[in-house]
Amino acid sequence: MKKLLPLLFLLSLLASCNNAFYEKIDPLPDEVWNIDTILSYQVEITDSLQYYNMYVHVRNTVDFETQNFYIFMTTVFPDGYTAQDTLGCILCDPHGKWTGKGTGRLRDNKFLLKPKVRFAEKGVYTFKVRQAMRTENVKGVADFGLSLYPYKGK
Repeated sequence: MKKLLPLLFLLSLLASCNNAFYEKIDPLPDEVWNIDTILSYQVEITDSLQYYNMYVHVRNTVDFETQNFYIFMTTVFPDGYTAQDTLGCILCDPHGKWTGKGTGRLRDNKFLLKPKVRFAEKGVYTFKVRQAMRTENVKGVADFGLSLYPYKGK
């Protein structure tokens, strides 16, 4: 047992390490995303020379009814300028196999939204996200989130 304790400690330490610059995951009530629900993420950028990899996180249930999940993301820059993107996330293949990790009824997906992105202005960036499906209530979305990781590339 004494030999096992250092290994358990190391594993728990590695599991708790998260080198995200920013990460926020929001649960959706009753695993339903209403068309009027807007999720907001505020990120303060203090270094305009740093590059990041930007990810969106989707935790869906096996009750999700389509292959793709679409969202609208509005970016509000520190100077007030806004830009909007439409994002598509593939949650299952054409044969119905889920793309995310997990077993049981939940699947965790982490999609690379923007690789090696740099924010030119210092200040607070706000990302407003809403579902862009053609239905008022999208069933089967348990959580949604946004994260930024420092880019560690070539």
